[in-house]
Amino acid sequence: MPKLFTSLRLGVLVTLTGSLFLAACSREPQADSPTADQPPYAAVARGRVDVEGGLVRVGAAVDGTVARVTVHDGDQVKKGQALIEFNPAAAQLAVDAAEAELRQAQAQERVLRSRVPGLQQRAQRVTEAAAGGAIDGQAADDARNAVAQAEAEAAATQAAVEVARQKLRAAQWTLERQQVRAPVDGEIVGLDVQVGNAITAQTELLRLLPKRRLIVRAEVNEAYVAALKTGMQAEIVEESAPGGTPIAARLERIGSVFQVMAPSDDPQERISRRGVESLLSIEKPEKLRVGQRVLVRFLP
Repeated sequence: MPKLFTSLRLGVLVTLTGSLFLAACSREPQADSPTADQPPYAAVARGRVDVEGGLVRVGAAVDGTVARVTVHDGDQVKKGQALIEFNPAAAQLAVDAAEAELRQAQAQERVLRSRVPGLQQRAQRVTEAAAGGAIDGQAADDARNAVAQAEAEAAATQAAVEVARQKLRAAQWTLERQQVRAPVDGEIVGLDVQVGNAITAQTELLRLLPKRRLIVRAEVNEAYVAALKTGMQAEIVEESAPGGTPIAARLERIGSVFQVMAPSDDPQERISRRGVESLLSIEKPEKLRVGQRVLVRFLP
């Protein structure tokens, strides 16, 4: 009996051990199998939301002192709308002076041209008299020289009139530039000027977000550029919330030039920091803002 009991106990232990081993083997492949919510990606890159063509930076075309600012940050503006006005006093004085100079040149031209017909008639009479022997030939030569000199002086005053006219156009252009107008429809997103500021030409006054489509500029590491193809689909998520709902996007253009990419905190990316900038269109751009940092996952 003791031997029979020992044999039965060993058989039970062997059976239990075999069952546990089979159960462990049956569970192991399930732990390693891929899940449906982990799609494969051809490449992953960091990107930034931008507007097509970039922000419009509006600057001063001429020197001046700000007399009026008609907009505020966040205002919607139309193309051609006056945004900032400079004090026009100095520019208006320049226009008035140029107009006076033009009138003076025109008057001088009229005086000189009015002399030409009389001199021509006198020269003709003197020439006829010299031909008849009434007077010597020198008088005829002097009369013809007087006509030529008057015509040359009239031509010179005509050139002076054109110069004065160009000065007037330049003064009028400067006067028109005393108003800074919106170059495109858009939204004011950065106003850097106030009444009383003395501004020099080319100074940036404000930034304008134009009414154009939003895009994503993605920096793709050179190790993954070969996997990209124009037209491939992608997913965009906020860099601060990578687990958020992705936004569909499409790869529109792959950069043609390798460039140094922005610094990264990821140690694995420090091996190669060269890449290309690629542009993606966004299916639902209203969920994103210009300048927002995003992650781009390219789908195969």
